[in-house]
Amino acid sequence: MAKKGLDIKTIQPVLRDVTKRNGWSLCVGAGTSVPALADWYTLVELLIKNNCSKNEIIDIDVYRKMDFSPEAMIQAVQNHMHLSDKEFIKLLSDEIYRPIRTALTAQEWDTFVKIHETEHLSCITKENWKQYSGIIDRMFATTSANLMAEVVIDAVHDGVGPRSILSFNVEALFLTLLNYYYMQTGNSNKVLFDRIANSIHVQKHDRIPYFHCHGVIPINGYNARKGHLASDKLVLTEDNYLELANNSFSWQATSFIDNCMNRRVVFCGVSLTDANMRRWLSWIHANKMAEFKENGLDCKDATEHFWICKKPNTVQEKIWLEESVAHLGVRLVWIDEWNQTGEVLKKMLGLDS
Repeated sequence: MAKKGLDIKTIQPVLRDVTKRNGWSLCVGAGTSVPALADWYTLVELLIKNNCSKNEIIDIDVYRKMDFSPEAMIQAVQNHMHLSDKEFIKLLSDEIYRPIRTALTAQEWDTFVKIHETEHLSCITKENWKQYSGIIDRMFATTSANLMAEVVIDAVHDGVGPRSILSFNVEALFLTLLNYYYMQTGNSNKVLFDRIANSIHVQKHDRIPYFHCHGVIPINGYNARKGHLASDKLVLTEDNYLELANNSFSWQATSFIDNCMNRRVVFCGVSLTDANMRRWLSWIHANKMAEFKENGLDCKDATEHFWICKKPNTVQEKIWLEESVAHLGVRLVWIDEWNQTGEVLKKMLGLDS
């Protein structure tokens, strides 16, 4: 039987003491960028609506009832349009960033791109940060990414920051917000977060690694620095997904497993229905349980990780959600609304006192 989920009203600082040992990591998914950016199914809907003829458009609710994964649906769009991978990445880039680009002035868009793509904070001016503050207020204020970013920076200054961040987003919105709040606390232009998008990146020992586990989709018109290209790591189509599934020793798999095996991980904005993620977590949990048994330790579970999730409508749904991730070593942390992600993370870190 799964451990009962923790609740925002009563949760204790479960991550506070962990920082004295191996520490904790934060794993974020597409849900943290909503509503500023589209979720997976909305992205599918937009791809079809904006790129197919009227008589070809299918209602997204009808398509979802066919039970295909979002990756399969996105793959179907590529198949239908007969586009190469390179051509389709450009189309995806247009659709993914469109909600932000269309809401900003040309100057604001240039500022967003500059902050989104930078590797060195020294090239971002005070005027850029001031303008980005206004963009945050208008575009990103209610996202979980924004609500958690400020808490993460507070945690860093309090000595309980994450040892790493794992992102399953194909954009870097959360990273831009982390850098913004870091700079607002009076820091110099010294980089705090080390963007890692592939295995050839040389990680700096004095930075917090930020792993782009699903690659980074380039913003059209901007040339990424050599060594930071990661289009081959993108996991948006079913081809991408199945290629990753067939490689147990991919960079994504080893990065995720290393972090989850060695420290506690807080998940937010992910559904935990991803078969790759579930397989990796299952391996880690099964290995840990086997080691307990080998050493004569009577341990019925080893639930070390936490999944921040909105409370469902019924007790039955809560029970079965908890049971569905128990064998992955994951325990639920229930919130009432998505605007409580920052608040609950603060409580988990003991920063609310």
